[in-house]
Amino acid sequence: MRRLAPAAVLAAAILLAPARAAGPPTLYDADLLRLSEILGALSWLDGICGGADPGVWRRQMDALIGAQRMDSDDRRRYVDVFNRGHRTFAAVHRTCTAQTRFVIETYFREGVAITARLEDRFGRGPEAAGLPNNESDGEKRVNDD
Repeated sequence: MRRLAPAAVLAAAILLAPARAAGPPTLYDADLLRLSEILGALSWLDGICGGADPGVWRRQMDALIGAQRMDSDDRRRYVDVFNRGHRTFAAVHRTCTAQTRFVIETYFREGVAITARLEDRFGRGPEAAGLPNNESDGEKRVNDD
């Protein structure tokens, strides 16, 4: 089975997300919270399906929190959402099945879509994150055998 390379797309996505200042909710909080939940779900699901790097999703969550310069209350809220995503799927998916792989692919695509929406809406591009502007990177695939 083949799937999108997680580090190539979502790592860049997290760096491209608008920086969130501590304080009242922003226009993109809902998207960033959903992205946090997706990262939590992927941390469990990819792990039971033998992902190449089981810590990649937690590191990406750490990068998201770090990029947002959150106060401790906001940080706690994002971590709670990440953990909820992890626990929700841990309660249901105990082994890697075709359905588990389908959820991984679906959630990954949703995470990429959220990131693209944030970039379109708030105008931060690859250059703002210090990344090369190579749109074909998101299309790279890796062998999952």
